[in-house]
Amino acid sequence: FFPSLQNLRKEKSRNAARSRRGKENFEFFELAKMLPLPGAITSQLDKASIIRLTISYLHMRHFASQGDPPWSPLLEGANNCNKVRRTSHSLVTDIFEQHLGAHLLQSLDGFVFVVSQEGRFLYISETVSIYLGLSQVELTGSSVFDYIHPADHVEMAERLGIRPHLWDIGPPGGGLYTPGLAVNFCCHISVDSEIFELSERGFFIRMKSTLTKRGLHVKSSGYKVIHVTGRIRCRPALAPGSSRPLHRPMGLVALAHTLPPSMLNEVRMESQMFVFRVNMDLQVTYCENR
Repeated sequence: FFPSLQNLRKEKSRNAARSRRGKENFEFFELAKMLPLPGAITSQLDKASIIRLTISYLHMRHFASQGDPPWSPLLEGANNCNKVRRTSHSLVTDIFEQHLGAHLLQSLDGFVFVVSQEGRFLYISETVSIYLGLSQVELTGSSVFDYIHPADHVEMAERLGIRPHLWDIGPPGGGLYTPGLAVNFCCHISVDSEIFELSERGFFIRMKSTLTKRGLHVKSSGYKVIHVTGRIRCRPALAPGSSRPLHRPMGLVALAHTLPPSMLNEVRMESQMFVFRVNMDLQVTYCENR
């Protein structure tokens, strides 16, 4: 009697666990379908990726609606205007407008990304795979510091408004920060709005790339130089006890262009030109005989 009772309880427990996993998988499946991604991609996502992309999407909605100027009302107005115009436009024009975003990305010769104040990719266009070989799903929601050269971490942090002196402070348990970990402890900082009076940004960083050439043995192998141009998106706010408006930074909206590697055999040499090489102190280390 007792062995059969134990087997019955085990069977009930297995059925309950199987039912729970089925319900959980169904909820994740429904959540994945709500993401603004093609069905061929969402059907292949694991649970951790679905949660990461969902959180990033919610942060992106907040980023779009809270900043100045707000994006959501502008997009809604544009959609309403398109509905009015499409009554008189041809079918070819309607199809073009429907895929206008993809056409713009293809004509930019680069990729677009949005990085939060904490240094996480809220959005990155799918064209990043063309220039870096990395996927949109892999980068979205991940830290930007995981994909840039360690020597450029301080540069990126300063552009985002993370104060440099925080990079030398150890974590609560002791020890020293590494650049990639420092951003995790800087989420609570309040950045002075005067620093962001000039919100335009333009700088160069090295990002990881899987599109390296075979036989190219250089120190920066696995990285590509990226020219980043963009603007800090701010949220208007009022300082306590003051009527002066402040601009709280929310993140960086940028366009990235990859620069070609500087190989001497790819540069056209004229008869009146010669080649020389200098080190970082501008001392000549090599010069052609001519």
